Amino acid sequence: MRRLRKIDLLRIVWRSLYIQGSWNYERMLNLGFAYCILPILNRLYHDPQKRRLFLKRHLDYFNAHPYFSSYALGAVARLEEKAAVEKWEDFTPIEKFKRRLSGPLGAIGDRLFWGVFKPLTATLGVLLTLLYGVAGPVVMFVLYNIPHVYMRYHGVFRGYKMGFDIVREISVRRYTRYFEWLEKIAVLTLGILAGFILIQPGLANWHYSLIFLVAGAGSYLLMRKGFSFFWSLVLVLIVLFLSQLKRGF
Repeated sequence: MRRLRKIDLLRIVWRSLYIQGSWNYERMLNLGFAYCILPILNRLYHDPQKRRLFLKRHLDYFNAHPYFSSYALGAVARLEEKAAVEKWEDFTPIEKFKRRLSGPLGAIGDRLFWGVFKPLTATLGVLLTLLYGVAGPVVMFVLYNIPHVYMRYHGVFRGYKMGFDIVREISVRRYTRYFEWLEKIAVLTLGILAGFILIQPGLANWHYSLIFLVAGAGSYLLMRKGFSFFWSLVLVLIVLFLSQLKRGF
């Protein structure tokens, strides 16, 4: 029985870029997951019946954050290899394992990338665009995609190494420190952006300075009281919007 090679895992990493290409409401990312895992099928199975069963079990429901789904892809690759070598007759453990990974991978990825990192890089991109022009979008593109691509690569290879044990690393608590630091940096970046806009020529007066300080203090207090990062950002944006209305009057 042939084993998986590094090139097979790299093919999975490459294919993971298209995991959302066939997203559907019934089974979410199942088609994308099956597409990503095809290099394993071609490497491990040649019997038509085994190939059909392989595709059938990986066309079942699967949903996770597209970047963090790489952990599931790597772990499933390891388990499928083990099942083929040891000639398993029951693949239920793999199917249950994949379904149970969906929730944690979705929760961590959504909060880390959609909830914090994307707004952070977007805000930084706007600020740098105001300061340096076209350099802003370039910096935003690079800053966002380096960790994004790294998560796809690292997830596949780490998942393959750990197999079933990858569940020990998929914990919201494990990533809490990253959430907290990125949220603080995002609020700081948005504050700098708001302050930069308010001190433009013709706007520099004590009213805007006071508004900026109130927004920053209010956002900080909301986070300390347990409000989400989202509502803290909303407060800053509302105050900034109201200040622009005052400017119009």
